[in-house]
Amino acid sequence: MGMDTKDMTNEMGAAFAVTWLVMGCTAYTFGDDGAITGTEFLGTGMSGIMAIAALGVAWMAFAGAHILPPVTWMHIMTGDLGDADAWMANGTKLVMQIIGGALALIMMAEMHEGPSYADGVAANGAPEWAFDAMVFAGGLAAGAILWCIHSKAGNVWATAVGVVVLGGYIGATGSTDMASMLMNDMGDLVPVLLDWIVTGVSVGLGALVATKIDENL
Repeated sequence: MGMDTKDMTNEMGAAFAVTWLVMGCTAYTFGDDGAITGTEFLGTGMSGIMAIAALGVAWMAFAGAHILPPVTWMHIMTGDLGDADAWMANGTKLVMQIIGGALALIMMAEMHEGPSYADGVAANGAPEWAFDAMVFAGGLAAGAILWCIHSKAGNVWATAVGVVVLGGYIGATGSTDMASMLMNDMGDLVPVLLDWIVTGVSVGLGALVATKIDENL
């Protein structure tokens, strides 16, 4: 059977908390004359001891929640791929992560004036996507390492350390990126969606490879 309401709420609440406290957003800073003087990042960011602490506490407080897409993708690929109920449950987790992230971004946008999605595209260029074999290989390797940590250590703090250290390879901010894109004009749906899926699959396959190697040792 699929996820129940409690599980869905738990996943959404955890993603909300992590997006707000860790992923954060960018806000404008203003001078006395009201002119924009710069930008300020709100949140701890995906690096350092504060990110590890926030993720560890979130996994303790929201027991059972995956919170981040790479964790869900690892569970998908190392589980029974023929189990429709498992696909539905994990797929719902991915959706709840995006919804929780979107709610956090809405709250932060109401509390602070920040650049719009269009401003970000204007400053950094529109997202582009093309398959990169080396990036995919990096996701595989990172997924294998993270799954070993996650499945063998049996400790939320170990997983938090692994996520922060490997964050650039595993797409840890994927649900927040998806939420940001969906809340705006969705003009970049294809590249953002492809990056979210392909990165997740590479990490999940890495976890599967690690599992198979462990079984045959």
